[in-house]
Amino acid sequence: MSNFMFIIILLVVIVVVLLLINKPLRKQLLIKFKGRTDEMMNIDASTPEGAKDYYNAAIREKEEFYNKASATYAEISGKLDSARKELYKTNKDIMFVTQQINQCIDTDNDSDAMTYAMKKQTLERKLEVLKSTITEFEEAQKHQGEVRDTAASELTKLKEEKERVIFQLEADSQIIEMHQSLDNLATNNESTRMLERVRDGAKRQRERAEGSRIAYESSAQAADRRLERESQDREARGLVEEMKRTRGK
Repeated sequence: MSNFMFIIILLVVIVVVLLLINKPLRKQLLIKFKGRTDEMMNIDASTPEGAKDYYNAAIREKEEFYNKASATYAEISGKLDSARKELYKTNKDIMFVTQQINQCIDTDNDSDAMTYAMKKQTLERKLEVLKSTITEFEEAQKHQGEVRDTAASELTKLKEEKERVIFQLEADSQIIEMHQSLDNLATNNESTRMLERVRDGAKRQRERAEGSRIAYESSAQAADRRLERESQDREARGLVEEMKRTRGK
């Protein structure tokens, strides 16, 4: 083992010992860790992917409970059906034994009559137990049926809620992304900023050109040139008039 690894292990041991000894510090770290975990879970739950995971976990729990409730209902129903069949058979046995007792009495066979009588007593006690058991099974079946139906209803509602919430989260996420894209386009579009610079530059250049024109037209040099052009215009106009007169125009 290298010295570096030994130092790392030693530091880990020291931290663990400090946490074990310093109970307030351990509580603070646990509270901070729990708060951080809750914060991360809240952030994750607000995304479509995270919400799907949480809903799927809850749905699996509901499905497991519904499956257990259905299995228990089926088991109770099976026992109730068996008890009813046994009740029917016991009633038939009692009827048969009763007939045998009557036959023994008619033939003065008290010994066999006693044997059948004891058997009838056993069957009648069994019959009472079966009746009580069937009543209990019927109540249990009704109760378990309600539990199963409630579990099925809750499972259906949870699945519908999942579809509705996930759809809304996905739609909201798309809207947020669209707005963020528009914001980024408005704030980070380099081409737009360059065009604004061009427009500002052209405006300033236009202002400078206009100022230069006004300055030039107001200068003495511009006034002399205007006077020279006016003099040339008068001379040219006089020449044209002279030539017209010469031609009798």
